Parts: sequence; structure tokens; C-alpha cells
Amino acid sequence: MHPDGVRLLVDRFVDAFNRRDADAFVALMDPEVAFHPTVLVGDRGVYRGHDGVRRWFASLGASTLGHRARIRGLHVLDDGRFLLLTEVLVGDEVVAPSAMAARLSAAGLIAEAHAYLSDEQMLEQVGVTLPPATRAAIRGAGPAAS
Repeated sequence: MHPDGVRLLVDRFVDAFNRRDADAFVALMDPEVAFHPTVLVGDRGVYRGHDGVRRWFASLGASTLGHRARIRGLHVLDDGRFLLLTEVLVGDEVVAPSAMAARLSAAGLIAEAHAYLSDEQMLEQVGVTLPPATRAAIRGAGPAAS
């Protein structure tokens, strides 16, 4: 997928998350998605398929935290992968950096996503297993897409 298409997808992803629009959020995911969210809401683990993501989204809607995400950067990688850098906000206050490493399906939908309450440098320092291209992006192999 072209970097502009990935940027549009992540903009829609973050917008759907912030609006708590489960239908729009799920529409961006492959039917067989493996979604590994942070542990701010829901259970630790993986949510599989659209039904699994909807279960996670229901816990998000029930949360009283009221957090939202703001994009800090985007690294579009080769082989259908990207690293989305965000920050978590409660009200107007930034409470944590966050990142999501994801892989797209052939149809351009999110097929696998791993979210972390961490910045990109910490992910590398603690040895989170990321694809080599993601690790190269973290080390500064190129500027974040805008």
C-alpha cells in the first residue's frame, strides 16, 4: 500500500478509536485480524477476528478512563507493515507514549496489530520482537510519514 493510503488508514483508525465508533474501527480490520491492544481496558491477550475486536471495543466503551489517542508519527515500512506512534491523552493531558506495530493484509486492512504503552526507543531497548524493518525505522532509518 502506498504511504498516503497507510496514512489515511491510520487517521481513520485513530478517529474511530477516539469517537468510540466500533463499526468504523472494525471496518479497518481484516476479518481474521489478530489484535493485541494495550492493557488500559479489556483483558490482556489477543482478540481474534471482527467479533474479538468488537468484544474489546465493548470494554473500551464501558471504561470510565475516557482516554484518546493523538498521532505523533508514522513509519511506513516495506512488506505491508507500519509503526504508528501515538500518545495517550486523558482530557488535555498526555499520560503515556504509545506505539502500534501492524501488518496489512493484501486487501489493505489491518491483519495483525500489537499496541504498546511505550515510545519507540523503549521498545527497542527492551527487545520487543518487532520485524527487522520496524527495528530499522525505530533506529531512525527515515523520518516519520506525515
